[in-house]
Amino acid sequence: MLRLQTARFFSTARVILKTVTTETNAQSTTAKVISSCPVGTKLNLDIKKGKPGPVALDDSEYPDWLWTVLKDDTKKTKGTKTRVAKENNESIDDQLHTRRRQLRKENIAKIKQNNFISQL
Repeated sequence: MLRLQTARFFSTARVILKTVTTETNAQSTTAKVISSCPVGTKLNLDIKKGKPGPVALDDSEYPDWLWTVLKDDTKKTKGTKTRVAKENNESIDDQLHTRRRQLRKENIAKIKQNNFISQL
């Protein structure tokens, strides 16, 4: 017989955050975050054998940064090549093209010098 047990596992549970916004005036709004677990819910994180697992606390007892961990507000920075190219108002392709030309000239000069020395 298959018995399904509802349990909340930390590693597999998805944290559901609900934000309730209250508008204080037309320009600014404040957000209050509500956790997905009511106070006193057993979290089923029994790490130590024979010891009780942690219990969900009141939302005010957790640090403020905890509610912003899952937000992806960071702007993705591109690589150094792109930044340098933007500073010089050149695209990466233009930089590669000029570098290839420079290497080609250096190789041709090196070949000419080696040919001149071998004729002596």
